[in-house]
This record gives sequence, C-alpha cells and structure tokens, in this order.
Amino acid sequence: MYLSLKQILIYSVVLGLILLGGCTVFEDRDGCPNYLQIDLQEVDKNIKEWQMWLFNEEGTLILKDTIYRRSYSAPYIVQVPRFDSVKCLLWGNMRSATNLMENYSYTTYLEKLEDVSADSLYFFTETINTKGENSYMKVLPEKEFATVDIYVKGWVGTDYEADMVLECASSGFYVSGELLNSKSFTDVKIHDMGTYYTHFRCRMWRQQDTENIVLKLFIRDLQPDGTLGNILVDNEIPIGEYLFENGYDMYSPSLADISMEVDYSYNRFMIRADDWEATYKILAEI
Repeated sequence: MYLSLKQILIYSVVLGLILLGGCTVFEDRDGCPNYLQIDLQEVDKNIKEWQMWLFNEEGTLILKDTIYRRSYSAPYIVQVPRFDSVKCLLWGNMRSATNLMENYSYTTYLEKLEDVSADSLYFFTETINTKGENSYMKVLPEKEFATVDIYVKGWVGTDYEADMVLECASSGFYVSGELLNSKSFTDVKIHDMGTYYTHFRCRMWRQQDTENIVLKLFIRDLQPDGTLGNILVDNEIPIGEYLFENGYDMYSPSLADISMEVDYSYNRFMIRADDWEATYKILAEI
C-alpha cells in the first residue's frame, strides 16, 4: 500500500506529538505541565540573581531554580506541575555574606555569616494557580535590609580608634519569610573619612521588631607608636528604642535606611530615618 504525501504528513505530526510526551489534545491535560511566565522587567539589575522555591498546597517542593539578571528583560518561563495553589518564594542578591541551609522544604533558611555586614537581600512571594495551560507572575521585590550609616565626629582614625558591633535579635530568614530566632552580630567597618568625622557603614536585615537592636561602641586612644591605649568609651547605645520611639516601621514592605551621628564633644547622639530626626544625650566624653 502506498501512502499519499498528505497522509505521510499527518502521521508525522501525530508521531511527533507522541514523542513529545503524550500531552495531546486527545488526552487528559491534568498530567501536562503548566507554563509559568515570570515577569522580572521591573527588577533592578543591581539584584544579580534570584533563588526561587515553589511549594504546592501540601508543602511539597515542586520546583527550585536560579534566575540570573540576563533573563530580566524577557519573560522567564518554567514548567510547573498543575495545582490549585502554588506558593512562590524568591530571594534576591544572596552573596558571600549569606549562608543557605538547603533542606528542600519550608525549613530551608538563609543566615547572615557571623561578624560581616549583611547582603543587600530582596524578597518576593506570591501564591498562584497552575491548573491551566499557562500562569503568570510579576516580581516586585521588597527590600529586606537597611543600610546603617554611622558618623563619629572628632579625630577618630587619627588620635582615636573606634570599634562598633551592631547586635540584633535575628540572624536570618526561613524561605517562607519567617525570622530565625538566633542573634546576629555585625562588625561595623570604616566606609570613608572626612576632615572632622569618620564614616562607618553596615547592612542590617529585617527584624521582628526594634526592641533588641543595640550598637556597642568602643573608643581607645592611639599611642604615638600606633599601639592602642586606654578604653575611653565603652557604650551600648539602645538604637532600637530610639527607632521605636520615632516610628521606624520594621514591617514596611521595603526597609528604610538609617543614619546616625555620634559626637562626644557635645555628648550628642542623632538618629535619622525617612523624614524624621531625633537627638539624645550620651553620658561619656573623650
């Protein structure tokens, strides 16, 4: 029996569909994947990459992926199993200061390494339905960190040396966004120096509240030979209390940065965030 050209073409198409995995118009579509389109066009390209976890309604991990910034300009498409409810969790900008403990479940967590400044971390979450042929999700990042700038007035860096440690109640997050119940310590490093001030900087991740945020400040005099002398200042500044008193919003979708000024010439401590500024007395002199 000889086949016509038309019959050969039809058989070729049918065979191709079978070889592609059996998801044809003649079959039950529930076993076929959903095509999830992820829109990252409004994501700042300073966010270098995203780690993505997708869980079904039973809390089972159904997809884990990494999205790099080269994919931001065009829709990023992944195949997802079909479920009524899929929890999508994305964390952006995990770099060398973040330790990822991967448990392939909601117990996966991100923790800031000891002493170092936190990474500039971003978070996004959304719940979607993937029962149909296609689904869509637009990523709008939330800033999970505050840049903390501290200006110490005076001759710190020439006549004196300052050491600072920022202490917080939580050191990281579960992938779901819940906070870890473990303390975080950050050595605050010199960022730059002016004529009459030394500028320190670090990054702090979102906390449950401001209650337990403390800045520990030590200042010593420098001897002519470069060695350290006596401890002149040993202060714990309750910056969390000051943030709370002035309405700092730890639950804001994106955290506001914080600026502080320490001036022992006038026993003055100033703190700023967003549109407010407050001044407090500090009981120590150099």
